[in-house]
Amino acid sequence: MGRSLRLALRALVVGLTLTGLVVAAFVAWDWVRRTPLLATRLVEVTGARRLDEATVRVAAAIEPGTNLLAVDVAAAEDRVARLAGVRRAHVVRHLPGRVTVLLEERDPHALVNAGGLHWVDAEGYLVATDARPGATGLPILTGVPAPAPGTTAPSQSLRAGLALLHVLQRTSGRLAARVSEVDLSRPHGPVLYLVDGIEVRLGSDAWSDRLARLDGVLGELDARGERVASIDLRFRDQVVLTPRTPALPAGPARGPGAAGRRRSVGDPPATLVTPAPAGLERR
Repeated sequence: MGRSLRLALRALVVGLTLTGLVVAAFVAWDWVRRTPLLATRLVEVTGARRLDEATVRVAAAIEPGTNLLAVDVAAAEDRVARLAGVRRAHVVRHLPGRVTVLLEERDPHALVNAGGLHWVDAEGYLVATDARPGATGLPILTGVPAPAPGTTAPSQSLRAGLALLHVLQRTSGRLAARVSEVDLSRPHGPVLYLVDGIEVRLGSDAWSDRLARLDGVLGELDARGERVASIDLRFRDQVVLTPRTPALPAGPARGPGAAGRRRSVGDPPATLVTPAPAGLERR
């Protein structure tokens, strides 16, 4: 009986001790979370090059005076990462009262014209929307949805346009400088618009070969001094050219049958057809 009593007393002492430790730990933790000694006094931003630091602080939503241990790091990182032009964000707490928001920004690569002009990076994520973006050095992409800010994945058509720009740069810098716009809205593949007004129907595949062929055709046209309205590269073994219609001469000196010789809208355009490896020939 005496041994049982001793065991019971020992268990009671251990229980009371553990309970006291739990209560003490809870009181200490509550004090740490409430003490003004750990209040957030400074939220600093590093890595911001194009984004305004005040915009980043607003997105992080870490109020001055918030206890350092009460800062929801994951939520703050997610809010900042949703800003346009941010690749990733990392929030770090420093004792006794400082929080650092580390940014990795996206680099602008190409312009998209979709309800306004939007800079996107090489992966198609939105960097910024700018009414006066300045020169880009690459053709403007059109016929794609407007890129969404944050971590929303780019559309397939925008990814295709960026892939085409990469192939264009790799094929010929001279050719890339002649292309002003890439329209990705057509069902049979992208359409390029050159700076001199030529429309190029590229087709939906084998872009590297088709662009190399285009570079050669343009070089031959330039050498011959010929001007065309469009170039169709969608066919495997031939290039179809539509001549540019000459402007009618000014003044009243027109023959009596001039009006009757004008081509109606439904008439097929005159074309020049060439086998891909050969020189230009008239059909």
